[in-house]
Amino acid sequence: MSKIVIIGEKEDILPYQSIGVEIEPVKTTADTVSTLRKTAQNPRVAIILITESMAEQCLDTITELRNKTAKAITIVPTEQGSRHTSMIELSKEIGRAVGVDILGKK
Repeated sequence: MSKIVIIGEKEDILPYQSIGVEIEPVKTTADTVSTLRKTAQNPRVAIILITESMAEQCLDTITELRNKTAKAITIVPTEQGSRHTSMIELSKEIGRAVGVDILGKK
């Protein structure tokens, strides 16, 4: 069975555990990149969620892994509210896949 994993600061991701999402707490950019790479290599993981605050520190790694793997890597906001990183990244991915910015969020 495929798993969903969320990466982020413990206090932001802990609630996801109650709905069956595996949590990977991180504190630094190096921890985030390492955990992201390890999780992307795990064949049992199908979806990787990463909090905006941590994703902003390693967008280049996220882009690289999206190009190398079929896993869905999605950026999610935290309780502090959205910084719109997830929407910007989603728009880029859709534009890359479709060839046009269909969301109109430039």
